[in-house]
Amino acid sequence: MRGGMNDTPAHSATCPSGRMADSTNSASWLLLSGVLLCILALQARSALWIEPASLTSLVIATIALGGAAWFYGTMRLRPNFRAMCLSLMQVLLFSALGSILSYLLAREGGPLMDAQLAAWDRAMGLDWLTFITWVDSHGWMVLPLRLAYASLIPQIILLVITFGFTGHIRQMRMMIFAAILSGTIAILISPLVPALSNYVHLGLKPGDFGTINPYAGYIHLHDHLALRNGTMTSMSLATAQGIITFPSYHAALATVTLWSFWRAPYLRWPGTILALLTIIATPV
Repeated sequence: MRGGMNDTPAHSATCPSGRMADSTNSASWLLLSGVLLCILALQARSALWIEPASLTSLVIATIALGGAAWFYGTMRLRPNFRAMCLSLMQVLLFSALGSILSYLLAREGGPLMDAQLAAWDRAMGLDWLTFITWVDSHGWMVLPLRLAYASLIPQIILLVITFGFTGHIRQMRMMIFAAILSGTIAILISPLVPALSNYVHLGLKPGDFGTINPYAGYIHLHDHLALRNGTMTSMSLATAQGIITFPSYHAALATVTLWSFWRAPYLRWPGTILALLTIIATPV
């Protein structure tokens, strides 16, 4: 090809790595279909109204990415561009479907297990409050950790673009599959171990710290409690929060990006450091 991104070699569709990339892509779509089926089953049992206006951005972005994938797969053959568009579409769809499923399942949770989780921490020799207090006393650490915590979705997008432009389609699709799989597992486990957060459990507020602002420990609280007591009968994707405390999808997804950065051209060391900071930032 002259100019632009290099096409994937013609034999890649039939070589082992090409077949594995295709099968991983199919597995991602299968997982997304399974999440959708779970949502439909739960909605049929007890509906949670989803505000139509909040779906507008999702629909527009999905159509745009799907259209681009079709164009680069049929009209102007650019296999790498097509794979990038499909991967970004899968990320977008899982973000929406995963949020909906987590809200539906939050209504199914039993007694809160924050105290039990804290007891398990102590049994393993983990002292969360001591760690948080130590980070707070080293104020210079807080801003980098906060930025790393907020960078998770941009990390995924950066990796998709990097893998796509460098022709590492197999790694890109494996990353997307791992992200969807780990997220699905976290969502399905969450109602079995319902929890609000250590900050809420211990009654900690911003005034208890010098530099840490525990906003992430409280931002989901209204929705989570409203879902559990049945007073929340509708949701908006535009304002949906990450309501799962355990297991931590943030830590799981950062582990996926850590694996991916290690295999990403040009991004190995800065990306690995960023992913490790994201994992460290999660309990903070």
